[in-house]
Amino acid sequence: QVSQNELHWFHQDSEAQMKKWQQEKKENRENLKALKGTAKKHSDTNERYLKSIDEKEKQYNASVKTFLKASKKFANEKDKLEELIKKSENDSQECEKRAVKAEVSVLQTWKETESWKLRGTIAKAEGNLRALQALG
Repeated sequence: QVSQNELHWFHQDSEAQMKKWQQEKKENRENLKALKGTAKKHSDTNERYLKSIDEKEKQYNASVKTFLKASKKFANEKDKLEELIKKSENDSQECEKRAVKAEVSVLQTWKETESWKLRGTIAKAEGNLRALQALG
């Protein structure tokens, strides 16, 4: 009888333990399912972020290429403009030199013309003076 009671208690205790384990197993499955769902959401979000990062990186690289092309183009244009400025400065200096030479030439021509006029006037005056002296 005692063994029967002990067996009965043991059996009840085993059934209670079994129900408890089954409940824990059910809860663990539900938790696992929820965790798998959360992991899937995180994985999907991570995928979206990776795709977004890849797209942004492609856009960035395209922008860098565009910038480098534009930068190179502007550097070339700057160099050309600097060369043109230097050439223009040299041309300007050359023009100034020619203008000064031309002005000097004009002044020398004017001086020579005026000198010829003065010599002519002097020659006339000397001629007139001789004529007056011959009369006088």
